[in-house]
Amino acid sequence: MTERQAITVAAKGETPMTFRSRSWTRVAAGACLVLGAAVSAHAQDVPSYYPDDYQTIVDASRNEGQLLIYSNMAQYNWAPVIEGFNKLYPWIEVSTLDLDSDEVFTRYYAENNSGAKTAGLMVSATVDGWQTFMKGDNALDYTSAEAEHVPDWSMPVANLYTVSTDPMVIVYNKLTVPEAQRPKGISDLARIVEETGDAMRGKLTTYNAAQTSFGSAIDLVYLREHGEEGWATFETIGPLTRAESSSGPMLAKLGAGEYSVGYFISGIVFFPKLENATTARLLGWNFIADGTPLFMRQMAIPKGSSAPASAKLMLDFILSQDGQTAFGIGGLTPYREGVKKEDVAFYTYDAIREEIGEENILLIDYDEGLVADDAFLDQWRSTFKPK
Repeated sequence: MTERQAITVAAKGETPMTFRSRSWTRVAAGACLVLGAAVSAHAQDVPSYYPDDYQTIVDASRNEGQLLIYSNMAQYNWAPVIEGFNKLYPWIEVSTLDLDSDEVFTRYYAENNSGAKTAGLMVSATVDGWQTFMKGDNALDYTSAEAEHVPDWSMPVANLYTVSTDPMVIVYNKLTVPEAQRPKGISDLARIVEETGDAMRGKLTTYNAAQTSFGSAIDLVYLREHGEEGWATFETIGPLTRAESSSGPMLAKLGAGEYSVGYFISGIVFFPKLENATTARLLGWNFIADGTPLFMRQMAIPKGSSAPASAKLMLDFILSQDGQTAFGIGGLTPYREGVKKEDVAFYTYDAIREEIGEENILLIDYDEGLVADDAFLDQWRSTFKPK
């Protein structure tokens, strides 16, 4: 999924962090990432907990020149990260390709099989894509220097790491939905539909789970939590729902009044739109009370990496405090403990947890049960068929 909405974030100040031999500066919210002091990548320039031989990776990167990243994020998401990374490793030219979630993998397979130059690092939000990639032994063996400083759940299998944990939310049109009918959750939406009859027919929208693995993973994580009750909820709201392939069209039609309520909308697509005062007045939103899915956007270095040393440096930077904050500035949802909400554009994992409670977080993780099979797809098509 690729969505290209601009993000405007007000600049804030810097807070120093002291490491073994230099002061790393915590990045703060701004259109660009600013580090307080110019640095050069010598042996003393890494945190004290990095392995003693880390310099060999740094030295190897000097001979690679360019790091090509395949991801399903836009350039504005990457800009603060690349800015901060190049303060540390200015000789590495970083370029990114904004691809669909599945295209990240199909493009790599085609290029690697033909012997063509391919990605140095891969980032995507797709459960089935990573399941196939990792089970096929396609990831380079690498234990990050930051591994002990991120949650265990963010590293579900060896060599696979998490970039961000991005929330799905409910969005509604304030002009067409009375305050008493603004749903707090999916089951609450079903209650409202039952009370209002056909009033919302064709006025609800969500991802088409039969067409996108992104959408099916969201529905499946909700069903993993709610089981048959979840299916019963879908049976109530499904026939009134018009499914779309991405959040962009959903939000455009919500703003136009064609739809009244969207559920399981991508927060990182929606939140930037609130920078527009007109949109903020028109559209309201909330986290999902009976379970807010957080999609784990994950990354790995492929065995066919065109720049393995540079990819290791970038992977470690993304997992670091500075890197996580940088992606937060770029609009994603950092999960590393200690990254503060006031230092990023929108939310952090900790901020979401504090607002809705740990029990209401539904992590879309590396679980083969979140890969749609024929039985799920058949039931979903039947449930969401207009009646």
